Amino acid sequence: MTADLAGPGAATAPSWLTTMFEQDDFPDLPVPPSVVCALPAGSVSPAVAREFTAETLCAWGFPRLVPDAQVVVSELVTNALRHAPRCQDSQRRDPGGPPILLWLVNHVDVTGRFHIGCGVGDASERVPALSRECDLSTETGRGLHLVDALSIAWGWILTGDGKIVWALFDGHAG
Repeated sequence: MTADLAGPGAATAPSWLTTMFEQDDFPDLPVPPSVVCALPAGSVSPAVAREFTAETLCAWGFPRLVPDAQVVVSELVTNALRHAPRCQDSQRRDPGGPPILLWLVNHVDVTGRFHIGCGVGDASERVPALSRECDLSTETGRGLHLVDALSIAWGWILTGDGKIVWALFDGHAG
């Protein structure tokens, strides 16, 4: 996979995070501890992602990150569902289509600082757009504002067969 890095402002994915997403292409590179979950198509996906995130972060010793991380993964999975390939004759996601994947990555940098990364991959190349203003009167359009507010950085990687939207959390914050 050749990743094209992009994101809001100056946010580009750190190399340890992109290495995680590219590990199939670079099997000899060291990668941080991580887990991946293939999410079922449909309305249960955000709930499955929230549960998977809570269990993983608690197992890694980061229970205080669970509420913020659950909101972020829920928003990213909901966006992936909304923009993933759809059936020709319905508004439902094609259950036989490519899965939506959720990655969680636990990284310690050389200074001993912990970071938790999450990434949600889908088959759409439509990149996320943060609206200039958050209109509280509309039904949609606030999710990326939540992602932006709850994470220390976020962005996306175009993969050639879709995209991965990622967000980072500081393991020592709070």
